[in-house]
Amino acid sequence: MILALNHQRQLSGNKIFFLLILLLGGIACSASRHTQVLGNEVNVEVSPADTLIPDKRKQEKEIKDQMGVKPEVINDFHIALLLPFSLHKDILPSSKEYKVIESVSDYYQGVLLALEQLKKEGIIATLHVYDTRMDSLTTVSILRKPELASMDLIIGPLDHPSFAAASSFAKSYEIPAVAPFAMFDAKSVHNPLSYYCSPSLEAYGSCVATYLIKQKNLGPVLYFSDGSSTDKSFKKGFNAVQGASKIKLIERKIVSGMEPNGLLKKSDSLVNYVLIPSDAEKMVNMTLRSFKVAEEEAYPLQVIGLDTWLNFRDPEMGHWAKMNAIVATAYFEADSTTDYAQFFSAFKSMHNIPPGDYALKGYDQMLHFGNALFTFGKAFPANLFETEFDGVGMDFYWKNTGKAIQNQAVRLLQYQDFHFKHIK
Repeated sequence: MILALNHQRQLSGNKIFFLLILLLGGIACSASRHTQVLGNEVNVEVSPADTLIPDKRKQEKEIKDQMGVKPEVINDFHIALLLPFSLHKDILPSSKEYKVIESVSDYYQGVLLALEQLKKEGIIATLHVYDTRMDSLTTVSILRKPELASMDLIIGPLDHPSFAAASSFAKSYEIPAVAPFAMFDAKSVHNPLSYYCSPSLEAYGSCVATYLIKQKNLGPVLYFSDGSSTDKSFKKGFNAVQGASKIKLIERKIVSGMEPNGLLKKSDSLVNYVLIPSDAEKMVNMTLRSFKVAEEEAYPLQVIGLDTWLNFRDPEMGHWAKMNAIVATAYFEADSTTDYAQFFSAFKSMHNIPPGDYALKGYDQMLHFGNALFTFGKAFPANLFETEFDGVGMDFYWKNTGKAIQNQAVRLLQYQDFHFKHIK
């Protein structure tokens, strides 16, 4: 359970100093080896990835394919973690970059905790950590290191240009590459082995449509559009699922002075559903206020929106409560659950500080891909489809779009007693 307003945590004490200790001290991350920490490199010219390092693994695979030899699952995996730790410069706590470093620190510590859990399960994984400095040329210089071509998994970098370079490199060497936070978009490199952990907006729409189809008390479904790209992508996913289902949308554009009461039904057996797939706080709040009369007249209402509502500066929580609000989200820190309590306790025991906002993402993602490697070996990408992995804060259900592999797992949270709770 979390409060509706999930403000960014402030830096906990000497967290950046603690991160320096983690990196420079060489924290053990596997059953048999230590973390490999390499210094920052001088920027170099970008070279085509396939000309950098002889790909011995690809040659071995071709030989085995010709001989009909099935790939073995060897419990000894190497994972490259490319993140912008920016250890080369001092950063003011008041700067935006400082918040990025804080998030990177949280994520990294979550990864370390997951590796410790994997070790207890008998999985041998060695983590190789690199500082990209949020710079694509630095990233390319890292990718030129001989060991990168032999990795079993590459996680990161975070910024778009750097991940594009890493994804192109990974594609050349048939290494799965993970984008921890980004959604796939038109600028992304087409790579059938690139994993985007953040679900697309189409997946949000699909999840909401699936939820509505299951409702037995389905009354009018009002869809309020702001004409944005978010709205259009959500609608595309929604329509792909609903097809010829019983959902009959009543679509309206968001305008000032709306009076939706005439579109509603007042019935003890039906609920009026209101969809507002908008990130614009002004648009959302204006739409919610238009239902004031319906709320006063006790119309059965349920509004469904997006997780960006949680970051609104002045959210209409009164309307959230009266309209039984649901938000679709890819990530939820359910701190009232037993799983989260165990995570929190283990994290604090390992790092001597409470987890930050991104620690659970690092934990869930590393556990997921670590288990995938252990179960299927280096051939895991071909075996993850149609399988679901439920994490503590986020879930994974992968779809190959032909351009990339995108997570489709979206959770629904319902606003009750001034908190959001995960509903199945």
